[in-house]
Amino acid sequence: MIATFGFFLVLAFAAAYFTFRSEYKRKEREGLAGSTHPYQLMDPLLLYCGLSGFAGAIVFAFFEDPRHIGFNGLNFYGALITGTLVYLYINHRYGIRPAIAADIGSPGMMLAYAVGRMGCHLAGDGDWGIVNENPRPSWLHWLPDWAWAYRYPHNSIHKGSYIPGCTGNYCTELINPVYPTPLYESIICFLLFLLLWKFRRTQKPGQLFAIFALLNGVERFLIEFIRITPRYTIGQWNISQAQLLALGWIAAGLLTILFSTRKISLQN
Repeated sequence: MIATFGFFLVLAFAAAYFTFRSEYKRKEREGLAGSTHPYQLMDPLLLYCGLSGFAGAIVFAFFEDPRHIGFNGLNFYGALITGTLVYLYINHRYGIRPAIAADIGSPGMMLAYAVGRMGCHLAGDGDWGIVNENPRPSWLHWLPDWAWAYRYPHNSIHKGSYIPGCTGNYCTELINPVYPTPLYESIICFLLFLLLWKFRRTQKPGQLFAIFALLNGVERFLIEFIRITPRYTIGQWNISQAQLLALGWIAAGLLTILFSTRKISLQN
């Protein structure tokens, strides 16, 4: 399980690395990267953002569910928030404006998330959905059975009836089927990456990040309704930590669009 997850974690880092580097080169050609060359930033970014991202992922996962510590419970938003702060600081040190830096990082973060979620799916690390014993809708007749309701081999939360002494593949059949949410997120976020990649040349500074924040926030807020994450009761709301943070990303995206639109209108 850890070996599979670790392999895709490396792939996610590689995907982010080459995507970031490509965008740094493009911004350099456009004269928006100050005096910075891509090779000046990639090494410190990979090291410091990676370390801070790991730390944030572990800390946020602990606050979400204290039972999950280490590689068995990594929180994406924890990694995104702490890694982003370090990322913006490093770019600031090299003279790159926050709006430009945020735009550079947006496609790479979406792609890395898509790759990482596929690792979660294949590793079966507990990042799955709620029990799904609903019949597949007729309009999804083309969808494979395992993509509608999947029996993760490592699923110890949604076990079926227990038979003493049960071992081997038969026990896997006793596991209740769940929504394969990591698979859904991997596919959705890869498509969102392609959308960001298409828009990256046509947006004003800060707007690509705004689109990323909106898309990422909406995607995560909605998928949480069928995921097995701890819930918090806030008034009439029964909401997860990820949904609270997703609302923050949606708000950040809307505010960025508002301010950038206002700035453009004032300039005209």
